[in-house]
Amino acid sequence: MTSTSQLCQSDLFEKRSELLSRDARVVLSYERARAIGLAHGITLHDTLDLTQKFWDMHIDPIVVLDGAAFTLLIIQYNLVAGTLAQYAATTRPDLVSLVEDILRWDVIGQFCLTELGRGLDIFRMKTSATLLPTGQFDLHTPLPSDAKFMPPTVPVKGLPCVAIVFAQLYVNGECRGPRPFLVNINDGYHMCNGVTSKLLPPRGGSAPVNHALTSFHHVRLPPSALLGDLDKSNRIHHDFMSSIWRVMVGSLAIGSMAIPDLQMSSYIAGVTFSLPLLHAIAQAFVLRAFYKWAIEQFMDKNLDVRVRHGVAACCKAVMVQHAQLANYALSERMGAQGLFEYNRLSNLYSEIRGVSIAEGDILGLSMRQCRLVEDTLGQMYTLPLSTHPDSPLALHEISLFDEATETVSSSFDFTQGFMQYVQPRCQLMVESMGHRMAYDAAVDQGISQSLVDLYLINAIKTDAAWYVERSILTRQAIMRMEDTALLAALPRLDELLAAMEVEPYVSSPIISDECWEKFSKTLPVYSSPQAEVLAQSTLVSERARL
Repeated sequence: MTSTSQLCQSDLFEKRSELLSRDARVVLSYERARAIGLAHGITLHDTLDLTQKFWDMHIDPIVVLDGAAFTLLIIQYNLVAGTLAQYAATTRPDLVSLVEDILRWDVIGQFCLTELGRGLDIFRMKTSATLLPTGQFDLHTPLPSDAKFMPPTVPVKGLPCVAIVFAQLYVNGECRGPRPFLVNINDGYHMCNGVTSKLLPPRGGSAPVNHALTSFHHVRLPPSALLGDLDKSNRIHHDFMSSIWRVMVGSLAIGSMAIPDLQMSSYIAGVTFSLPLLHAIAQAFVLRAFYKWAIEQFMDKNLDVRVRHGVAACCKAVMVQHAQLANYALSERMGAQGLFEYNRLSNLYSEIRGVSIAEGDILGLSMRQCRLVEDTLGQMYTLPLSTHPDSPLALHEISLFDEATETVSSSFDFTQGFMQYVQPRCQLMVESMGHRMAYDAAVDQGISQSLVDLYLINAIKTDAAWYVERSILTRQAIMRMEDTALLAALPRLDELLAAMEVEPYVSSPIISDECWEKFSKTLPVYSSPQAEVLAQSTLVSERARL
């Protein structure tokens, strides 16, 4: 009988084997991230000025093949190189060479913002950086709950790692708010003095990233580690938000993964010929138009920065919503085949879940949605108006906000009314804005009418009760509209799948009999000797017949 100690030893061996396997996959993800970045030739100019080349990199279908590589790419080029480039181009020309090393992947960059015990309350972080009489800084993590959460800071590939670490700046005992510091983390083999990184278990169902908890024990930093100045600010929160501006860029950039995700999942599930398939294809085309329009708005410096961020929040909310629902629906239509990793759909679902809460959007999409709705109701600013104000989606958006305005206006206390009635509906309200923006962008850019109609029906179905309640549509009318759009798009299915240009990136064996046959030959075979002889004999006879 197997003893308890033997079982424990066996379990330990399995865990060690799992770690070794994970390490190999993590290294592969770093190599893929580097290959993608170098292939796109991203320069300091691209990441600083957010050129079209920068935005296009995020919707390259190859990013869907490895979600971990995409995560590393976003951190490296947007959060780290992008943040440093802002200082390198203004007050810190000495950082130019470091930015170039990061863009070449000679140095790994990380972005340490959130803390384990703070969650979304990042402004009140506890990590401290105290100015010493020598001009140096003492970087310290007071408690285990104050460790930086998620950034992959463990040594990997023998490459040195630096991080932008946010900490509360203390000068003569006075807290001057969160500031960014440039900190050496490891040399690729060993952690730097005073820096500790605890490797977290992998996320389930997605490509593993070496996420970690990072803490600092009285680490001495040179005066040059501070990115910015020591001056006390009268706008501490405003300055902090400016210092993490690349997080806003990341919201739009990382959310765009939904576009190649939808393209890939549609192509893989192309054998199903189902209604969810046509909806997913329509969303892929419409979201690409939305992404193009959103970038133009985000890059327009004549717009209030809050408007630009609001457009990014709407864009990401809708992209994540569509991709998640599509991946789930398409996976279901594939039956048991939809569950297996080799067909990718279950992985794509998990990757988009990670995208929705990634470091690139660490403020929390839900928190920004509430702030966006609150500011809109308070008329602090106005997001771009609809170019098709008579469309069903524009009417739906206006109605939701009118209802919310009426409710909070009639409430004795605005804040209480908002928290009680509006806050639970913020996601629906932001998605209504996103649906309208996506529809407008698709129509204005000339996307095929059948695809626009499919997108419109899908958006209507997210809150069909409102349309029925307002006597705009009946349930049967919605069904008839969907059938009409489906019949118009279905004859073009092969054409639409080909137009997405993702076939070279698809390796799922289910897409054809030929691919399945090649895949099945790679599977381990367990059988009796007699069965093997019989199988060989059958194969010889079949070949002779042919």
